[in-house]
Amino acid sequence: MIELENPQAKAALAYLAQAEKDALTIPDVGPQVMARPVASAAVIGSGTMGGGIAMALANAGVPVKLLDIDQAALDRGLETIRRNYAGSVARGRLAPEEMGARLARIAGVTAYEQISEADLVIEAVFEDLALKQRIFQTLDAVMKPGAVLGTNTSTLDIDAIAAATKRPQDVIGTHFFSPANVMRLLENVRGKATSKDVIATTM
Repeated sequence: MIELENPQAKAALAYLAQAEKDALTIPDVGPQVMARPVASAAVIGSGTMGGGIAMALANAGVPVKLLDIDQAALDRGLETIRRNYAGSVARGRLAPEEMGARLARIAGVTAYEQISEADLVIEAVFEDLALKQRIFQTLDAVMKPGAVLGTNTSTLDIDAIAAATKRPQDVIGTHFFSPANVMRLLENVRGKATSKDVIATTM
């Protein structure tokens, strides 16, 4: 256990608090840049990362549609989410009524048209550039103007993904770490064209 009266411990805790605050500040995106409103979100891919991201959004109070074009895969993903929440309830970390509220914020869908009105969409399929480019072409066609288009890629070129759209200014990297609903770390990666208000919104 850390002795909080120790000067080194105090200094370390002060440094940590300041570092967390500094991490939210982007030098060229000042407080005058207004974030876009995010009242609803969508996640593409119901695997481990997609399900975890959907949970992270639901935990933050954001209604989210989890999209998978494979109904069986979607059913498995939703069941995994339910089991994860149930595990938290069993360990006493989550009240049963809160589990219900969070599950109610997550809706499974199988068609892109069903997510067209989301303010934020995060793609979370496996690392295949051609696949991600096809998904972003579809998002470009169906998502409403002004929607933030995020990709959970950890290795691929954000600009190559954004180039599949006619709105590269709306595309940003949103790299979560697994398990996404537990890890307090999100790597936001701008592309060459990513607008400042999209960066502010993602932060």
